[in-house]
Amino acid sequence: MDLSYNLVASKCAEQMAKYQDCVLKNQAGDWNTICRPEGKALAACADASVPHLAELKNSCSQQIFTYRQCLDKHASQADEVIGEKCGGLMKDLWECSERTMKSIEEREQANKKLV
Repeated sequence: MDLSYNLVASKCAEQMAKYQDCVLKNQAGDWNTICRPEGKALAACADASVPHLAELKNSCSQQIFTYRQCLDKHASQADEVIGEKCGGLMKDLWECSERTMKSIEEREQANKKLV
């Protein structure tokens, strides 16, 4: 997941900065709704710019959905509460993304050997 984050950060720095700024400026409000346009712009950039992101999203869709539901459910609570309630789900998502990336890398290595 670190690799995916770093790729998104390098390819979509402008969109990521705008989204982060929006979230930080709207902590007291419904930042999830207020920052939706910035979030969608970041997601679109990432989908277009980062190899294998679509496969990661597909492979880990259940973990993404569950983690997002938890974040939405606890959005108005303190960061510590969110960490306590959703931390395990974030770990599950991270583990899924690591497994998926390992599988992709192994597949690509096998394909290189065939060429």
